[in-house]
Amino acid sequence: MKKQLTLITDKKKAREGEVIDIKWDCPVCPDSLILTFDSGFKTDRIVVSDSGSSRIAVPKCKGKFVVRLVAGISGKKVAQEVSIRVTNYNNAGSSVRGNRLKLWREKMHAGWCVFRAQCKYWWLSQKKWQKALWIALLALWIGLLIFSIYRPSANLTSENNQTAFITEQV
Repeated sequence: MKKQLTLITDKKKAREGEVIDIKWDCPVCPDSLILTFDSGFKTDRIVVSDSGSSRIAVPKCKGKFVVRLVAGISGKKVAQEVSIRVTNYNNAGSSVRGNRLKLWREKMHAGWCVFRAQCKYWWLSQKKWQKALWIALLALWIGLLIFSIYRPSANLTSENNQTAFITEQV
């Protein structure tokens, strides 16, 4: 049977505040893919794309830091995890703060990748007539948007106004 998940870290032992590299891959197209970081004090979860990598500083832990990858594949949960043994070294302040922004950016990027993949899946699941209808509705919406911005004005020249006025008096 083909391996469905791969999760790799560059270290099996680390000190608090030390940066570790994490790589993952899910060759099958999962319904969802969540990367979980468990320090014993706090658990963080982020939605990630099918494959990727991340760098994270090891937070304050209770002896071990667990990185877990959980995928929903055809209604079944498949998980892979790696435990990192952590020794206490309390110089983690600056590197943890610096990595929060990076973690947030990676989280946003992963969310965008998941959204794009879901949109692609949705589009591929549509029938031909549904695609044609969506394209026609999009074209109509763009046309109405352009028409509302560049509305043609109905300027009548003075000759046309006089002619219309004269024809009404007769």
